[in-house]
Amino acid sequence: MRVYGPNDAGLRGAFWAKLDSVRARWNSAWCVLGDFNIIRYPAEWLGCNSFSPAMFNFSDFIERNLLVDLPLVGGEYTWFRDSVNPLMSRINRVLVSANWGEHFSDVIQRPLPRVISDHCPILVEAGGMARGKSPFKFENMWLKVEGFVDQVRCWWNSYHFVGSPNYVLACKFKALKKDLKCWNEHVFGDVHCRKKCLFSELLDLDMREGMQVLTMADKARKIEIKVEIEFLASLEGISWRQKSRALFLKEGDNNTRFFHRLANSHRRANSMRGVEVDGIMYEAESDI
Repeated sequence: MRVYGPNDAGLRGAFWAKLDSVRARWNSAWCVLGDFNIIRYPAEWLGCNSFSPAMFNFSDFIERNLLVDLPLVGGEYTWFRDSVNPLMSRINRVLVSANWGEHFSDVIQRPLPRVISDHCPILVEAGGMARGKSPFKFENMWLKVEGFVDQVRCWWNSYHFVGSPNYVLACKFKALKKDLKCWNEHVFGDVHCRKKCLFSELLDLDMREGMQVLTMADKARKIEIKVEIEFLASLEGISWRQKSRALFLKEGDNNTRFFHRLANSHRRANSMRGVEVDGIMYEAESDI
């Protein structure tokens, strides 16, 4: 949804109320962007040193509608007025609902060079650049797989190395990592892909059931699929909880969507999109 906020402070209350009513009727993922004609923080206006009621009202609108103010990367301002005393501010921005952000990873907004207008075009980027292989991480969801602990114990006892205790321990950990990666790839598999295949098989059985009576074997398979999907969903919840690093929650709490949002937030905070060397900014992946 594209918006243009009023310059008149007396009209902003009605503007926020109108957007509130639109959001109340729109339960799906929501993205609202444009020129809001107001900033949130003093640092977003060159020379501004204090908050105003209008700033608080803008932040209240964002919080009231559970919106995410995407980070602006590559600049501080989005509007410029060239004059004797130049004016600069960030009155243009992109706001998204939390469930909108679930469909994309590492979403940011980036100002582009302005050519004619006083306003910078804003580019919304998602995904980020690949940084090579990810480091190995033990997945807590593996512990829920029947026989996994016994398999690890068997691997560990089969390793034989000669040397100091520290050297032997390091070699055994290295060998265990190799076996875990191989097991994860060839035995455990991708949880999301497995769940997707099961949903497809379940849909096929449902369609067949609508056209004919299922056999006893098909009915038994349908029950097995539902149990397997429920199990895989619990594994996904454990995985997203681990990625979110939400350690303050009680054991048993399982809100995958919340963990997903936290994990995406961590990725945005930890991503490196440019390197400055001797005053020159490098942003192309090959340059970095």
